[in-house]
Amino acid sequence: MAEPQLRTVLRRLIWPIYLPNALYAAGSATIVPVVPLLGLRLGLSPAQIALLGTACGVLTVVGPMPMGRLVARVGERAGLTLGAAVAICSTLGCLGIASYPSRSRQFLFLICILALALADLTWDLGRQTYLADTVPARYRARAMTLYGGTLRAGRVSGPAIGAALILVWDLRAAFIVHLLAAGISLTLVLACVPPRSQAATAPGADPGLSRPVLRPMLLAATTVVILVACRTNRDLLLPLLGHAYGHRAALVSLVFALGAATELALMLVAGPVMDRFGRAAVLVPCLAVCGAALVMSPLAVSRAGFCAIALVFAVGNGLGSGINKTLSADLTPAHQRARWIGLWNSVVGTGQLLGPGIISAVAAAGVATAGIVTGALALAGAGWAAYWVPRLVPAPRRTPDAG
Repeated sequence: MAEPQLRTVLRRLIWPIYLPNALYAAGSATIVPVVPLLGLRLGLSPAQIALLGTACGVLTVVGPMPMGRLVARVGERAGLTLGAAVAICSTLGCLGIASYPSRSRQFLFLICILALALADLTWDLGRQTYLADTVPARYRARAMTLYGGTLRAGRVSGPAIGAALILVWDLRAAFIVHLLAAGISLTLVLACVPPRSQAATAPGADPGLSRPVLRPMLLAATTVVILVACRTNRDLLLPLLGHAYGHRAALVSLVFALGAATELALMLVAGPVMDRFGRAAVLVPCLAVCGAALVMSPLAVSRAGFCAIALVFAVGNGLGSGINKTLSADLTPAHQRARWIGLWNSVVGTGQLLGPGIISAVAAAGVATAGIVTGALALAGAGWAAYWVPRLVPAPRRTPDAG
């Protein structure tokens, strides 16, 4: 029977991966809205704060490759330990700056925020690699989807916890939450993640940037870059559409909340479907539905149309839960896997720059036009995925053990 074995696999991941993942994500999400406010207290201008955000975005593209090499060299446990330790030190720095803000601390603030971004990259690489190495391939999508679900749960709960504490104290409470979350996560890693095996760290034959590995990675990553661009633009386009057509801010917030709930519910579907019918079974409809939603952007002129666009997109996005990290595990070789996942994350991260670039390029034609262009790109991506993904990652053969 497959399910008892699956439950055993997932139970073994609760303490080393899922719980630390949720805690760390909640802590990170808690400080996201507070960082710009602290920057303003230190005398930074809004333009300088925006530039810092851009620098962090660029870091998500260029950072995973060197961090992947580092994790491949030292192992997942050491990488996770390093990431959490850097996060703790950087958060302590931010807490000290928040306690005694002054213009003289601006440079230290910038260093702490960039260090936090690098810590997040290292932490994420360590977890991805650990899951890819330890979970059997037939359960990989369900394990990765649950990993993404704990990440989303942390990102939803973190700001709510931080807001409640800030109301009774001040913005320093957010950094204390992240400090505690990172500290507990580090403790769980040290207690529950075993040292990497000698075989995994042995300096065997390095495949290098070889064509047999790179070609399928890049062909599949193209579809995920498009998906990331669409997800990034959704977060920009919905508020902009709401503003352009005169919808209240409360309605915009409501559709985001309903969308998040929809995506979390569909997370339970995406993993089993991928493991049973293959990766294309969720990636193609994910891109197609997200694309169809964005192509309907002109319908946002009415409240019903605006809500429909947001919820249809959430359905498509929920269908694609875990697809990014599942494909990265499928297409990366076991030897030096962290290095290859770092390369994958760098390529996929370009979608976070591509999406806003599309909006900027067609901004003069209106927000709805930007939605249509983004949606058309997603529909093209669905066609690309339908052709390439089944060839690169064939659907598993149906066996009784596979469920």
